[in-house]
Amino acid sequence: MNPARQDLGALSRQLLKRRLLSGSAWAFTGKMLVALTGLISSALLARLLTPQALGTYFLAFSILNVGTSLGALGLTGTVVRLVAQGMGLNLFGRVRRVISVVLGVGTLGALSVGLAYLLFGDDLAKAVFNAPALAAITGLVAGWIMVGTLQSLLGETFRGFHDIRLASLLGGQGQVGGGATGVVTLALLTASLFLLWLVNGQATLATVVLLAICSGAVSTLVAGWLLRRRVTGLPPQTSDSEEGRKANPKAVLGEVLSISWPLLIVTLVMMVRTNGDIWTLGAFLPQGELALYGAANRLVSVVTMPMVIITSIAPPLIAEMYFQGNREDLEHALRSMATLTGIPALLASMGCIFFAGPILDLVYGNYYREGATVLALLSIGLFASVLAGSCGIVLSYTGHQKMLMVITITSSAATLIAMFAAVEPYGIVGVAMAKAAGQILQNGIVLLVVKRKTGMWTHVGFRGMSQLWRITR
Repeated sequence: MNPARQDLGALSRQLLKRRLLSGSAWAFTGKMLVALTGLISSALLARLLTPQALGTYFLAFSILNVGTSLGALGLTGTVVRLVAQGMGLNLFGRVRRVISVVLGVGTLGALSVGLAYLLFGDDLAKAVFNAPALAAITGLVAGWIMVGTLQSLLGETFRGFHDIRLASLLGGQGQVGGGATGVVTLALLTASLFLLWLVNGQATLATVVLLAICSGAVSTLVAGWLLRRRVTGLPPQTSDSEEGRKANPKAVLGEVLSISWPLLIVTLVMMVRTNGDIWTLGAFLPQGELALYGAANRLVSVVTMPMVIITSIAPPLIAEMYFQGNREDLEHALRSMATLTGIPALLASMGCIFFAGPILDLVYGNYYREGATVLALLSIGLFASVLAGSCGIVLSYTGHQKMLMVITITSSAATLIAMFAAVEPYGIVGVAMAKAAGQILQNGIVLLVVKRKTGMWTHVGFRGMSQLWRITR
């Protein structure tokens, strides 16, 4: 083999190793901080709000998730893919143009969705959920959606630069299939709730939502300032005609939109399925039952906590390495990360299954022990997602987003139908069972499709242990 080519391959593996180790450390640290502050904030919310108010808060948060996904217009995945590709090919002028287009279109999307909810949120709250308390905070939820959308776009732009540190600290909602709140936002919110609990001992729902908006706004402003410094520090665009053509505003806008619309549909359908349980319960059951389910649903995120390593690092790696033709090393990296995250996820899942009641009692109080069966079922469904690895992300970032869209729509429709059928006879347990079954179905199908379309496996396996050693040694 050509010595120069050998040296290039060695450098490529060294770069991959550095990104995996550094990114994994930052992603896992960030997720640990999010999990810790999230548990503390959930415990504080359970003590500051009545069960009925807490149920309404969970309902508002589910609307926030869908609103931010709709406002982002599928651009969060697009900006990661195109920025990573541009940086890998040294097309710095194109990177600037992509970021400019994404932020411009995303701002319009955030304003449009926020305004739409401001106009129609009252009707949604009263007619669908029969929740006057939710209708009373329509304006606040609209502002929450706008701030959350911009925060997601800025955080995912840092991920495109392989800056997992800032993406974890300052990011918001916005991954395909769901996202996580940034460390800074949750830390500010938790500190505010703690002070409120010390001073007053109770709070209104409007006060809690206002604190969440302010925390997100601070993080968004800091992220915007840091991103501006990052973009202005990029090397100038060369006079090469090919780079100039690829940075053409109309061409970039067309490519951004062509990638974004399938991802938007995938994200929305996933969000509807993810929050469909909350909406179904909100429409058919009392707010107290919704509080039980919502508490378990929030707590179950500890099962997928290790998976943040995949969702944080995999998107830019896939976008860069797949289109460079370096698929063998990419598969090794993906399976290694799946194995690395699968072991702690198994332990967390077992804890949530066998000690569900005591855990809910410890975090939320004795009233919430009744959600133990829900917590166990949801843990099984999410553990199946961890076992499948990054299969959904692979389809999104290798040009097969339309295939992912079809699979997601089909499996989500089946899941929602099962939820509607189960909610009245079986209550929160039936809805949890339908959601877990839907997650298992979705991930199984996508895993097989990824193998067929790309030739790569992404799931956990014993082979992943040797691959992990091969990459990091």
